[in-house]
Amino acid sequence: MKELKDHVVVITYGPSSEGSVTASPVSQHTTSVPTPSSFAYSATPSISRFSSRRASVHISGLVLRFITLVLCFVSALSLAVNVHRPSRRHLTQNSSSFASYPELLYCFGVAVTGFVYTCLQTFKGVCDITHRGVLISEPLSDYISFIFDQVICYLLVSSSSVAIAWIQHRNEDAVKTLKNSSIVSVSMSFSAFLVLTLSSLLSGYKLCKRFMW
Repeated sequence: MKELKDHVVVITYGPSSEGSVTASPVSQHTTSVPTPSSFAYSATPSISRFSSRRASVHISGLVLRFITLVLCFVSALSLAVNVHRPSRRHLTQNSSSFASYPELLYCFGVAVTGFVYTCLQTFKGVCDITHRGVLISEPLSDYISFIFDQVICYLLVSSSSVAIAWIQHRNEDAVKTLKNSSIVSVSMSFSAFLVLTLSSLLSGYKLCKRFMW
């Protein structure tokens, strides 16, 4: 097999000599220059944008859960301030304690349940910021948050509707203070339902992103 080579012709001119022609073989070399990829410049910013977006979603969810915690605490506290047992002589009379009415007792229990749940979620969110994944893994946490957010939202709206029905049918002066406290409790409970609904939407968003990723 013959090796093909290119030749460069060099012509020199001088005052005392005739032009001479020389040929020198030059081997052909091909130098490949790597083409810069667009991903080399966009990989790092995209990763940083993804991490910042993820951090903003996490902080937003933590703020919403803290607001739900405060609202559930106020809802339970507004009913708890009226706790006292009626005397035996007044057992047949209307009691000013919420424990004597199943509707308000149910509302109080749901408020306490929502308070405990959001306390745990807030504590976990703070621990995730300081020590990532120290309590529970992220996939399992997304499933638990999505399921229990729906459950607590249903309990909050159902307890609010039951308490509203009780408030509408109570016009006695003996329970006027309890009625006012129940109005505050229902308002806080329904507000907690609205805020926790936004938090459940964020939980669903994170769960969908986990499936799509």
